[in-house]
Amino acid sequence: MKTKKYFGFGILSSLIFFAVISGCSNSDSPVTSGSGSSTSQNIGLSIMRNDNALDNPLADTLIITSAKALINEVEVENQSPGTSVHVNPFVIYFNSNGSIQEIIGGQIPAGTYTKIKFKIHKPEDNETPPDPEFKEGTSGNQRYSFIIKGTYNGSAFVYKSKQSASLILNFPSGINFATTKKNITVIFNKKSWFYKNGLKDPNNSNNENEIDDNIRTSFKNAFLDDDKNGQPDN
Repeated sequence: MKTKKYFGFGILSSLIFFAVISGCSNSDSPVTSGSGSSTSQNIGLSIMRNDNALDNPLADTLIITSAKALINEVEVENQSPGTSVHVNPFVIYFNSNGSIQEIIGGQIPAGTYTKIKFKIHKPEDNETPPDPEFKEGTSGNQRYSFIIKGTYNGSAFVYKSKQSASLILNFPSGINFATTKKNITVIFNKKSWFYKNGLKDPNNSNNENEIDDNIRTSFKNAFLDDDKNGQPDN
């Protein structure tokens, strides 16, 4: 029986810490929340940009200055029976300089896990997100899951995705979590958000479905990375 195990804060006493760290050079403020001691954590989740795999000859035409996503689920999965805990919605402010950043720390039951899943979340009608920019009204066209700012052909743009997306990334091999904290790094490709078989104008509504799909598929892989250098541990 496949089991999903969520980690976060404020739901059970065993889930003791949660943090979002911002490194963007813009007006978005860093967010840090949670309570308890990090010494009890046995899992950390980091994220890192890796754009080297994409050759984008039009990079100077579109420049991304900031990006953030609203998340309402993070879970690891294995094959053993167990319990599930949901997290409160939180925001990832993506680091613009390419360095690794830790976004969540917590505790999960000891065991070997094979994949990680997180959900990019569009707020519900009656939901108040932790960052007010993700909800401008109650209409579906006024609530957003992913917000990207930058310039296109020298003019400022703000792209706001209206789609939720569940992302599932398999570990290269099972990872055993016990008492010693282990770090998982997720790699994403920022350049691919607006580029696939040519550059996609963020101001053209006809490109929304393709851009949203690009965002979802830009999260490439996840692996054990205890030294947090952005490379899988041996």
